[in-house]
Parts: sequence; C-alpha cells; structure tokens
Amino acid sequence: MNLKKLCLITLASLFALSVGAQERSVNVSLRGGYNAVHEGFSAVTLSGNYGFDDGWALCGGVQYSTIGRTAVELRPAYLYDVEWATLSARGLVHYAGQNGYNNLAAGVGVGLERGGVFCTLGYYYRTILGGGGRIDEPVNFFYELGVELLPNVEKWALQLIFTNSELCDLERQYQPSWIVRTGWQASENLGLTFDVNYKAAGMFNMSTDFYQLFIQAGLCYRW
Repeated sequence: MNLKKLCLITLASLFALSVGAQERSVNVSLRGGYNAVHEGFSAVTLSGNYGFDDGWALCGGVQYSTIGRTAVELRPAYLYDVEWATLSARGLVHYAGQNGYNNLAAGVGVGLERGGVFCTLGYYYRTILGGGGRIDEPVNFFYELGVELLPNVEKWALQLIFTNSELCDLERQYQPSWIVRTGWQASENLGLTFDVNYKAAGMFNMSTDFYQLFIQAGLCYRW
C-alpha cells in the first residue's frame, strides 16, 4: 500500500467516523525544533479523536516534517470502566517514510487510568523496507506513563509524560521521550495545547551527541 492510499484512509477515518460519537475533536499542531543529526526542522500534524457510546474510541493522524519524514497512524481502543479505574485494550497501526526507507508497524496493548495517572504497555511488530532490502523486527514494545499535575483545575491542564509512542512518532523501547504538555480550554469547543519534547536518540541512550528537542503548539476543536 503506497503513502497516498494510507493518507486517504487515515483522513477518511478522521472525518467519517462521526456517527454516534460521544466526543469528537480535530487537532492541528505545528512544531519547531532541533535534531543533532538534521539540525533545525519543523513539522505539521493533523489528527482527530472520536469516542463512542459503546466504549470504542479511535484516534489517528498524519504528520509531515521538513526533514522529509511523513507519518500516518491509527489507534483504535476499547475502554471499560471498573470501580477503581478505567481499563482499555489498544491497537496500533503505524507508517513512516523518510529518505527512501519505509517503516510499517502494527501492535496491541493495554492501558489503565486512575486518579490523574495513566499508563499503556503494548507489543508491536515492525518491518523496515528500503535500500533494496527488508528488515523485520518481531519484538518491540510501546509504552506511556503520564501524570496530570493539575487534576482539579477547570480550564488548564499540565501533564508530564514518559513514552516511546507519541502519535506519529513510534520509537524503539530504548528511545523514550520526555514530554511536558499544557492545555487551555478557551471555550466549550476551542482549546490550545503547548508541548516541550526531549528525546535522546543514541543506542541505549549512551550516545549523547544524538538528541532531538522541539516545541509544539496546537489548536483543538471539539463538538
């Protein structure tokens, strides 16, 4: 499946799965940053999120970066409330292409959210195509651990997140990102977000010459 078809499928999912949605949102965000390999770069991301009355949810996005990287991702989930927490089963379908190399990944995981703390742990299989060859990585893990630092504030949000699987950015398990994410709900429908993201990119984080730092600002519309 080529990139054009993947983008069309993702966009169709974002804007067509609205019937019966419990919560609907579309997000546009811009980022600017510095990568020790590529130096300065910028990126734009279009994403969407839908929750349904029966517990199903879907989020996905398309991202394009000035360093020549394009990514498409879909994340279906099923959420179930129990007395002490919200549990979830999660899926992951990811594509990223850059410099003639194509990364394809698919996986499944479980999540938990309770009292402002949320976490996800899952497994994914990755295939890398390029240079006339193919590399299969049968054992990889994706994870997220986060905490909401302003749980009782109505219009403001502040989160600290540790993850290797931010939307459209799927890394190996030894390449995590630290993210500080803020949000402001300007009105019932309109919200703003601002992220600071740091990622060490060396093998097992031992090569300190390779890293990425970026800030990202976004606009979210809910209905």
